[in-house]
Amino acid sequence: MGAVVPSVVDAVDPDELIGRLDVDALMAKVDVDALLARIDIEALLSRIDVDALLGRIDVGVLIARIDMNEVIGKVDLNVLLADVDLNALMDGVDIRAIIAKAGIDEIVAEASTGVLTRTLDLARRQLVGIDIILMGAIDRLFRRERPALPDTPTLSASGRAAGPVSRLIAFGLDLFFVSSLFSLVVYFGRSMVELFTGDAVQPTSGAAPLLWSAAYLLWFGLYLWGSIEISGRTPGKALVGLRVSDLEGRPLGPGRALVRTLVFPFSFILGLGFVPMITRKDRRALHELVAGCKEIVDWGDRQAGIPSALEGWVARQRNAQQVAGLTEPAAGGAEVIELKLEVVPKADQADRADRAGTEATDETEEGAFDEDGELIAALDSTPVLTEAVDQTELEDRPAGVTEADYWAG
Repeated sequence: MGAVVPSVVDAVDPDELIGRLDVDALMAKVDVDALLARIDIEALLSRIDVDALLGRIDVGVLIARIDMNEVIGKVDLNVLLADVDLNALMDGVDIRAIIAKAGIDEIVAEASTGVLTRTLDLARRQLVGIDIILMGAIDRLFRRERPALPDTPTLSASGRAAGPVSRLIAFGLDLFFVSSLFSLVVYFGRSMVELFTGDAVQPTSGAAPLLWSAAYLLWFGLYLWGSIEISGRTPGKALVGLRVSDLEGRPLGPGRALVRTLVFPFSFILGLGFVPMITRKDRRALHELVAGCKEIVDWGDRQAGIPSALEGWVARQRNAQQVAGLTEPAAGGAEVIELKLEVVPKADQADRADRAGTEATDETEEGAFDEDGELIAALDSTPVLTEAVDQTELEDRPAGVTEADYWAG
């Protein structure tokens, strides 16, 4: 039997046998549930190499076959949100950090004060521009040396000596503020006196005008001294964009601020105290010279600008200075004079020499002649060489000699 079975197996054709099998009838007789029940799933999964399996998956193709709209449509957002603890979620959010990174405070501040600030800066720039033009004209009148123009794309007036127009506007604003505040104080004071005493106060009777004038001057002095000593600027100067400092740019102490305040009225005597502000290069008036201080343009945390039209003019002047610097006279004071020459090709030089009755020599063969055939020796005052020069007509150097060696002699 053992010898017969191998012979029978060898005689069987597997392909023919498989071909004669009814696969459908065979699968119908297979109990799939019983087959799966006999499979050890844990043992099967333990033998699967998950990394190798994932490595063979084409994620792009897999995602392309997923209908995201259908997936999202099957998500119940109400059930999803019901499981979210919003209070716990908000407790973990740093609201202050979010506001700081988003710049909410700056946005609100810009929205509330941006228009006012831009309008104020526009007025300040115009005042600075008028002062620059006016003082520039005065500097030309006194023939002062003009400072070099800064080579920067945007010009700044910060730290520049305050001009007369800006100072006048600032003083007018301070005068308005002082008078308004003084009037309010006098009105309420008079009303309180009349209310509690029952007596009518007559501000124009007897010596009252002198007393009111003295009180007004005292009030104005306290206003100037307190403002300069505390912040270096009065409200009027703050609006215009000016600041009072010592000669080093530091704030004034109470002593210097008091000296400036006491001497300030004397500058109004015939206006003589303001003459140095015009004639001096540092623009310091009498009360500033005595107190050892100065008044400068200062917009606080922003750079003081100038009008765009004036900035463009300054840029053109700067470019002109740079171009002029390329053609400055030679060192030692020697004046550079350029010649106006007519270049005559060698082929025409002999004809011109014959017309002049002279014979062209080797010494003048490559010279430059005028229309009469004379060798040019006179200097012309024209600042540029108006005739085009063809270098090939001037050169007659041997082969192998460089241009530099040729012109060097």
